[in-house]
Amino acid sequence: MGYCVSVIANTPILPRWHRRELAAACAYLALFVMLDWTSYVQPVLKLGITPWNPQAGLTLAVLLLFGPRWLPITALAVLMSEVLVRQGSPVSGLVLGYAVWVAAGYGVLATVLRRLGLATPIRDSRSAAKFAGVTAAGTLLIAAGYVALFIAAGLLARAHSPNSLPSLWIGDLTGILTLTPVLIYGHEWAAGLRLLRRRIWEGLAQLLALLLTLWIAFGLSATNQLHLFYPLFVPVIWIALRWGVAGSILSTLLIQIGLIVGAQEQSNAPPLLDLQFLMLTLSLTAFLLGAVVTERAAAATDRQRAEARLRERDTALARAMRFAVAGELASALAHELNQPITALVSYLRASEIMATAGRTGDERLAETLKKAVQEAIRASEVLRRLRNFYQGNAGKRRPVNLSSLCEAASVSFRDRLQRAGARLVTRVDVSLPRVSADATQIEIVLHNLLSNAIDAVMHVPADRRLIEVAGNQVGNSILLRVEDSGPGLAEDIADRLFEPFMTSKPDGMGLGLAISRSLLRAGGGELSFDKSRHGGAAFIVRLPIGSEQANAHE
Repeated sequence: MGYCVSVIANTPILPRWHRRELAAACAYLALFVMLDWTSYVQPVLKLGITPWNPQAGLTLAVLLLFGPRWLPITALAVLMSEVLVRQGSPVSGLVLGYAVWVAAGYGVLATVLRRLGLATPIRDSRSAAKFAGVTAAGTLLIAAGYVALFIAAGLLARAHSPNSLPSLWIGDLTGILTLTPVLIYGHEWAAGLRLLRRRIWEGLAQLLALLLTLWIAFGLSATNQLHLFYPLFVPVIWIALRWGVAGSILSTLLIQIGLIVGAQEQSNAPPLLDLQFLMLTLSLTAFLLGAVVTERAAAATDRQRAEARLRERDTALARAMRFAVAGELASALAHELNQPITALVSYLRASEIMATAGRTGDERLAETLKKAVQEAIRASEVLRRLRNFYQGNAGKRRPVNLSSLCEAASVSFRDRLQRAGARLVTRVDVSLPRVSADATQIEIVLHNLLSNAIDAVMHVPADRRLIEVAGNQVGNSILLRVEDSGPGLAEDIADRLFEPFMTSKPDGMGLGLAISRSLLRAGGGELSFDKSRHGGAAFIVRLPIGSEQANAHE
């Protein structure tokens, strides 16, 4: 090894290398010569045309891994192999010519593969097909130039070139498909060995099946019949399906080694070209099938990772949604409880005034306290129903008389209407069918709509402040229309009216209409917007009629 390093270091055509690189170069030269020697069976006129050429796969892998700096080393490897394996002359023009040609050809092929992103382990069928296709084209050109040099030197008759060219080409291509991926995968074999330890019995069974089929191919008496080689496809396909590209290329490598051993005696070996085509077919099948399996395994892993990330995101989203719902619930409570609590405080203050000395007999005290109790009960009911709604619990749907609900709402807003100088007209016939709804939720919606209507009419003169509530039956639904004579809504606001936190009021929270629509939809109803006949806004509440009521009116 020391002598080899000294020789390479003193070669003038080589760049200055570190000692570790020189040691790697010597190891490559030794391995190249050894592979050429062991695979040198059934040669054609000592041209290096053999069933497979593993040294071609070694050379391409080295150039892919280390780059064009190794081109002089690859040329030197060809020269050494010629001298040591074929007893050729190192100063022969022919030998120097094809050494340079082979090194340059594989250098160009490695450059093309690297630019196509194929210098890394193959992990999908597209890359495998591109690698095989580019390698087939490159080795064909290299083989053609190699054979042309021998024809030009007069060592090979032109009549023999149609047989020599395919044999050399297929030998190089098979060697590359078998050995180059193995070496490219070199840094990943540790992970493969860990996986093999977990599935050791399956691996041993596959190895046994492979050795058995090799024995069938070369151990039986009729080994010159190529049909005995086809059982080799069974273990190779099995291994490729279970281990992907890595397993498939290792299995074909083992088969190629068995081929070299079995073909040492030419009398028992099948014709060279037939054997080459068989081995090329086997190598391509294993390589492409292994790539498909690796691609699908990677896709499955990616899906699992994506699903894990999705679950993590869903968990984070659910956590965020809980916080958002809690915030929305708090905002909704603040919004919905504002009216009954304000009314409750007003009634209690009025009662306090009436209960002062000298006015304890005021007849209005009992009525005012009754109203205070009613508002407190309504606030408690609003709190309970909103809590149930945000927890996903459906409200209690019962037959509800809309006429009574509208009348109760108008009574609740009587004082506020008086202070606003507005007039409320209710046109809900008592004979309308009952709707199937939660009464408290309908009250919440009505209070929201009436409160908004009062706020709207405050922007017009006092003599035009009108609010109208009208109901009529349409099919199996009751439409309740709440209109006002206010200034109406701008189009940009109307389009986003039911979005949370969307409001036209300077001090509004923008939750009332969003909550109202959510409550109605949860009960099978709907809330929509339209322009009022009185110039302002109109909100249409659609509620389903109770099933018994609907049947009675059909």
